[in-house]
Amino acid sequence: MFGHHVIDVTFDEHVRNIASLAGDPQTIIFLDTNILSYLYKLHDAARREFFSWSDAVLAANRLFIPGWAASEYLSRVASKRLDSYTPQNKEVNQAKKILEGLFETASLFVDDASLRRVDYPSDRTAFISEFRAAIDALSPYTRVFSQSFDSGFIHQQIETHLSQAILDSDLAALCIRATQEGTGRFEHRLPPGFRDAEKPENRLGDLIIWFEILEKSASSAPDFPKVLFITRDEKNDWVYAPKMRMELVRGNRKVVGNSSPEIKLADPRLVTEFRRATGHASITIASIETLVEGMSKANPELFTHLAAAIQINIEQSAPIPSPEDQDQDQDQDQDQDQVPLVNVPEIAAVEDVPIAAAPEPELAEPNVPRLEYEQAALRDREYQVDSPAAIDKIICDLKSLNWYTQNPAITKISTIRHDEFPSSSWFVLGRNIYQAACGNSQKAMEFMVRLEAQLKQFEPDTAQHLLAGMLYEVYFNSRGDFRDKAKFSYADKLLSVVTQEEFSDALNFIQYHLRSHTDRLVFMPGDQTRKLIQIILRPLPPPKAEAHPFFKNLPDHQVNSVLLDGVELMRRSAEVEMDDWSRMAQRASVSPERIRDRVSDELAIPKWALTIETVPPISADINLAMPEGFELNPELAVERADKP
Repeated sequence: MFGHHVIDVTFDEHVRNIASLAGDPQTIIFLDTNILSYLYKLHDAARREFFSWSDAVLAANRLFIPGWAASEYLSRVASKRLDSYTPQNKEVNQAKKILEGLFETASLFVDDASLRRVDYPSDRTAFISEFRAAIDALSPYTRVFSQSFDSGFIHQQIETHLSQAILDSDLAALCIRATQEGTGRFEHRLPPGFRDAEKPENRLGDLIIWFEILEKSASSAPDFPKVLFITRDEKNDWVYAPKMRMELVRGNRKVVGNSSPEIKLADPRLVTEFRRATGHASITIASIETLVEGMSKANPELFTHLAAAIQINIEQSAPIPSPEDQDQDQDQDQDQDQVPLVNVPEIAAVEDVPIAAAPEPELAEPNVPRLEYEQAALRDREYQVDSPAAIDKIICDLKSLNWYTQNPAITKISTIRHDEFPSSSWFVLGRNIYQAACGNSQKAMEFMVRLEAQLKQFEPDTAQHLLAGMLYEVYFNSRGDFRDKAKFSYADKLLSVVTQEEFSDALNFIQYHLRSHTDRLVFMPGDQTRKLIQIILRPLPPPKAEAHPFFKNLPDHQVNSVLLDGVELMRRSAEVEMDDWSRMAQRASVSPERIRDRVSDELAIPKWALTIETVPPISADINLAMPEGFELNPELAVERADKP
């Protein structure tokens, strides 16, 4: 009840604990109204990742939306004010006015003398003309903000995916109770909601939601003895922030200020009230940003877009300890924490399909590479970042497990592009840029998306070292050992860029280091041949019943066979108990594109090297049904290639 002055948890441990709690089958999760409104600020791919997660949790009967939260949302629908949730475009008009004002000023006052002082390469006439052209060139990019966002479509998604989560609460009775108790609670500043005491309307909303959480948690306690409330409300009538927290410094736990980022905990008075109502004290309140960051650390490939979206508003100036002070490096965290989808033994293929061995790429035995690096670079967990060199400071920050540090570090890379550093340092920097991108650091992801343009801004040899490091990171872990599963999230771009003649040294380097592992690879860097995914479909009869509410349209074709260059990738599946991550993956819609994506990811084949062919022909984005008792297992391509 006294609260914590110091909390014995690091921020990284905190976000991982939240994700672990969310994935615990004994945890029920409540979503606040502001989570529904937040969905309107996400682009479609990020929302789809959120709904894939919520569908999986809801399928386990663990996700709930308080009835009052639904009522608050309904008031926006009924008053035709859903558009108030969507991004506004006032900033665009303001930016246009600023630019036009600068142009007018330049037209009046800028002369050849002032241009010479800033080393402008031409005269005043060219400057005015090019300035005007630059302003006009922005129009195609700003025009998108002038349109109205489709709030109705987002509402339909919310209704489809979350309607079944709404609690069937007696709101009238709860309003009476809140009215009776609210005045006294607010007068004595008893949470939740006392900060809303002066609001002209809905001042008791938080209290009503709290009563619903208490009632549902009490009735569910025998089966679900843990509760997680996800909200964006971080006022001190719900949560508080201890003054100090822990951090790892040179392998030792050290007390540091709890700020940037800040850990917030449920108000102890709420925890006490919760315990008295439910018989247990396991109530946790967390923000959606904290939840997504934790889930992204555990399964980054499932939350790529959602993780990037929540980082847009993250403060990028938090001092986080260096990575060499961590007990485990990012490579271990990302590789070991990823939860496998469905682990079942191999049984039989779907049908008797003649299996043809996949053709091996005809690559010459690689020569000893021109590019060579220190052992500490190949085993970058041993790489020392204690030097005062700017590149080592950036590597140090990228090796952290926190977006607050990684994003600013990526931005700083532009300041050292033309500096001289050892080749091993550039190599390790490349590894860690790629590593941070795979961990869903927004700025690192942007770097990888624009990789070709980024590399052109470095000296030619430097670009080779960066690319070599990135490629090495795809296939080898921080100990220099070949990975059981390639880190393939952004490898499509790498494997395309490295085919260019100017990067032949980087290609020769990675081919040389993979020469002992060709039996475990279906695709080798430098190969430009295309592989064929043939999907054999069987028509399904029209559905007799209405589609499940999670799916608007039932598929009209079922996958009967998936062949990669003639090798069957389907097999029988065993009955296993699934966790939320497995259920989330299973619930994701299956389409030819998704089959291609999974084959690409699990077999380390770039998507551009895979051709989809369906029999009969259908669009690549059409949803398909998987046959009951069977699963897609791309690893069969490697297993069967090994058999004589």
